[in-house]
Amino acid sequence: MSAVTVCLLTYGDHLALVRQAVDSIRTHCARADYRLVVGANAVSPETRRYLASLARSGAIDRLLDSPVNLNKCPMMRQMFQDLETEFAWWFDDDSYIEDQGTLAHWLQAARAAPASTVLWGQAAYCGHPSAFTDLADALGFVRSAPWYRGLTPPSWLPGGKGEFNFRGQGTGDGYWTFVVGGCWMIRTAALRILDWPDPRLIKLGDDVLLGEAIRQHGWQLANVYPPGVAINTQPRRGDVGSCAPGLNCLNPPPGGIPPSASCCGAPRTLRGGRDPIDALSSPAPPTP
Repeated sequence: MSAVTVCLLTYGDHLALVRQAVDSIRTHCARADYRLVVGANAVSPETRRYLASLARSGAIDRLLDSPVNLNKCPMMRQMFQDLETEFAWWFDDDSYIEDQGTLAHWLQAARAAPASTVLWGQAAYCGHPSAFTDLADALGFVRSAPWYRGLTPPSWLPGGKGEFNFRGQGTGDGYWTFVVGGCWMIRTAALRILDWPDPRLIKLGDDVLLGEAIRQHGWQLANVYPPGVAINTQPRRGDVGSCAPGLNCLNPPPGGIPPSASCCGAPRTLRGGRDPIDALSSPAPPTP
């Protein structure tokens, strides 16, 4: 039986991206090693015909075709139903495998990890909710989640993540640690326990909030280096929600924390097998 189900999300009129992603999987992974589930959100007629032909030939094991855009997380919930493999490997359609042996590399990292490590990918950090979500109250969202286990969410206020003098700065720990959402691998058992994705999520911030859900359960995430995958190669497409424009690393909210803390990014020094939490020591906390 295959160890991993590859879950590929497609959207809109982007047949070239879909072909690139599918071809990369079929070229670089032995067919016996994976199952392939594809979610099609409001794809073009050409893309629909292409995916349907792959499903008929057996190249796709399960195709979920929605004529309307369900958005990322509602479609993801459907794609994660009835998984029978030990791991799920998620791909946005603008991510694709670059190297032969990439699947074996990721599975080796996963199988060598302790049971408490449940998520693998490109580890990253974020210093302020406005940089990753349009939720009015991200901390309240965490505290009201069914996966909340009582750990204080990230915050620069004293007490954030249980810290009152983070790195000697007199603040809480406001860093959200996560794995970049364009490509990641997770234990299927963890998906079941978390009932992921959270039914309240639509699109924005699902990757960062998954990182927090994992932290709430006392689990760990791990960086995969080199990933052997080109991740999120295209600008965001479709409706991004109601997030205010201009919130990014170089333009934090008025009165907010310094750019060094509001930034979302993947630390360049991470290497496979290293604890990503320990490796995220380079960003400086805000000055009180």
